[in-house]
Amino acid sequence: MNKIHNLILLAIGVVLMLGSGAWLWYSRYADRPLNCVGNVEWNIGSNRFTGTVSYRLYDHQGLATLTGKLYGRHVTGISRNIYFTYTQHHDARVLQSTQLVKTFSDSADKDDINGTLPSFYRETGQHLSLVMEEYKGAWIVASSTVPSLYCRKR
Repeated sequence: MNKIHNLILLAIGVVLMLGSGAWLWYSRYADRPLNCVGNVEWNIGSNRFTGTVSYRLYDHQGLATLTGKLYGRHVTGISRNIYFTYTQHHDARVLQSTQLVKTFSDSADKDDINGTLPSFYRETGQHLSLVMEEYKGAWIVASSTVPSLYCRKR
């Protein structure tokens, strides 16, 4: 009886050890979605965009949502969703826009938006290279090694 009791305890110990090892591996190395949102103010030339940018990335596909005001020759609203695919190299991600969906409240002046926002947010088939590093429970998003967004996790 003592021998069976020891075998049962050994089996329980092995199962617990394997289970905790699998959980630890999954929590550290499993591909998790990146969901974040942040407020931005981009000044390019005499134009300025203020608003909110959010990113959702998972399994080499994603969605960027851009909403806010564009101050150029006219003050107009921007509200659009940019669907994209991406490749990842360490912390760097290269996004390629596949679909651009403007909402009914997107009234951006074409000349102003062309002079202010990167082509990724304006046209399909465009690339955007971003470095996304986790920092204190959020994401620092940078392009060309210049931080452009502190993105809070959702």
